[in-house]
Amino acid sequence: MDDIVVKNALSYALGSDLHEAWRAPRKKEDGTFEPRIKKSKDEVWNEKHGTNEVDIANCSFEELPSNWQYENLEAARIAVELVYDKTISGEQISQEEVEKMASIIHEEWLKRNDWVFHPEYGDPKLAVPYSQLSEEEKDKDKAQLLPAQLKVQDYINGLIDIEQICEQYNIATSSKSL
Repeated sequence: MDDIVVKNALSYALGSDLHEAWRAPRKKEDGTFEPRIKKSKDEVWNEKHGTNEVDIANCSFEELPSNWQYENLEAARIAVELVYDKTISGEQISQEEVEKMASIIHEEWLKRNDWVFHPEYGDPKLAVPYSQLSEEEKDKDKAQLLPAQLKVQDYINGLIDIEQICEQYNIATSSKSL
C-alpha cells in the first residue's frame, strides 16, 4: 500500500484518538460525558437523526457528523504528514523541529477556524502567530505530534491494520482513486 493511503488511514485513526482525548476530561461517573451541543452541517446526518444539533461529547468520532469529524481529521492529517517521513526513517525529531511543526499546526488551525478573528465572538489570544501564543496554547499544538509519531510507529511495528481502517472509514486503498 502506498504512503498516501497509509497516511490517510493513520489520519483517520489519529482523528478518532484526538476526539477521544478531547472527550476524556468530560467523562462523568455514569459513563456519559458532559454535553457539548453543536450544530451539524451534515445534511445526511441531520436527516438520519431528525435534528441539526449534535452532542459532540457523547458521540464517538465515527458517530459525529462529517463537519465535526473534519476538525479532528484535519488536525490528524497535518500531524501525520509532519512526522511521517522522519518516523518511517527512524530519525529523531529535534526540539527545534517540534517548534516548527507546532507552528505549522497552529497556522493550519487558524485557516480552518477563522471564527477566532471575529470581533465579537473570536478569541484574540488564539488569533495570533504561534510565537505569540501562551505556553499552554503552544503545548496544545505540540501535543498533536507525539500521538502522530506513535501512530506511525505502531504502523511500522505492524500493530495497525491499514486495510481494516480503510474498510472502516471507506478509504480508497489506492492513491489513484483518492
